[in-house]
Amino acid sequence: MLSVSNLEKLIAPGAVDMPGTLSARLTPLLAPVADAAVPEGTREQTDCLLASAACSSVERTEVDFGNPNAAYYQVELTLADGSKVFARLIEPRGICRPWEKTPLVLMFHDAARPVRGWHHMTRFAALGCAVLALDEGVPSIENVEAAFNSLVVPALALAHAASSLDGIDRTRVYTWGEGLGGALALAVAAIMPSQIARCAVCNPMPLDLTRGSSSINLIAWAPRISCATLIGTGLRDEIAPTEACAQLAHRLGGNAELIAYPEHAHERINEFENKVLSFLASE
Repeated sequence: MLSVSNLEKLIAPGAVDMPGTLSARLTPLLAPVADAAVPEGTREQTDCLLASAACSSVERTEVDFGNPNAAYYQVELTLADGSKVFARLIEPRGICRPWEKTPLVLMFHDAARPVRGWHHMTRFAALGCAVLALDEGVPSIENVEAAFNSLVVPALALAHAASSLDGIDRTRVYTWGEGLGGALALAVAAIMPSQIARCAVCNPMPLDLTRGSSSINLIAWAPRISCATLIGTGLRDEIAPTEACAQLAHRLGGNAELIAYPEHAHERINEFENKVLSFLASE
């Protein structure tokens, strides 16, 4: 459920009834959406996806950057059908490892963009968190629905792999993603609700898939997401509109905070990334 947002601060009361104004656009987003049941067949669909994402092996190869406070690995997951999933893993060590068991951030990137670099991922190690990032090339933004459907199983495989990684606190596994990666982060939280402690997303898309029985409509599935969720949205984003993000936030099974950025479109929002760090560190 939407429990906190900055939408009210962006609304000028005198402009609420003026068509075409930001205030007129945002005011309806404050009202809760009508309750709706999670679609029938969801349990069977999640069971099928989880079975496809089961890992038969997890292999990692260390990459030496000479950092005494973090260890870096290329990771290769082998699924039950023999297919491979690739990822990057960073684990904190030394002064950056305050706990024997570390939290883990499952990280997913947007369409038309590659996985974030090692340096960017290391920010999580500074929090004492390990990070496991999906590294499956550069998904197409022209057909983001197909990209989402093709990456759901690899995304779930990362969450499965967490159970085989030594030194991970399985009560503190988080998902984080931008754009397409945000939709994948939400999908993992919806399909594996008991295993995800927090979820953070920025400009998530697609949220409202309706094509085919294998598609996951995340707005419809939102009640399955029981963890605290942080959502960032650019009000100028025409690809992942704020209206869809607000619908999602209202329907979530756990508490949600929605932060809207008036000057941003579908892009990386540095201020929101800072909030993500605070959000995950506070758990």
